[in-house]
Amino acid sequence: MKSKIASKIKNLKKEMVLLEASRYFEEVGFENVKMSDLAKKCDISVGQLYKLFDSKENIFHEYVRYHINLFYKEMKDACVHISKPKERLLLYLQLKFKIFKNKKRTLRDPVLGDPLFFSKLNIQNRDLSKPIFEFLRDEFERLAKEYELTQELDYLQVAYIFNSFSMGYIEYWLNSDEELEVDEEEIMQRFISGFIYK
Repeated sequence: MKSKIASKIKNLKKEMVLLEASRYFEEVGFENVKMSDLAKKCDISVGQLYKLFDSKENIFHEYVRYHINLFYKEMKDACVHISKPKERLLLYLQLKFKIFKNKKRTLRDPVLGDPLFFSKLNIQNRDLSKPIFEFLRDEFERLAKEYELTQELDYLQVAYIFNSFSMGYIEYWLNSDEELEVDEEEIMQRFISGFIYK
């Protein structure tokens, strides 16, 4: 019983630190983060911080995992009342673009701004985004039943390609002076027409 309580307390502390770390990463950028400053912001000692997270890299991985889990939960909660796969995929795009719009400063960070950063992080950490890609896979499989297929498809591969396709709009936005103004319906139609015909 004691170990369960201790574990829950530790997880609660980690979550509270991650909330503060989120603000801090977004304020100063990953490269400028100092564990001592983060500990001060969290009102804990540096030693306590290292007991929760053994390195700056570890806390950053947990920060990314935390935000991916929040995104997945928000998406799943919003999908409760949506049954059509195309509408669910549109919701995914809307949420994705909304989050990236809110994190533009963070994404200009030299580390985070690397287009392959999240892919590398996923590979190193056994695909942090796996539940999201599985969600996309299932929705594309359901969507394909409404269309005549042009070919046999690996729907998990389609999910990864769709993610990269939508990331292209974000990368363009990050490297231009324009605002991220997108038409999710148009993006969806462009993508579908590359794989599936009516």
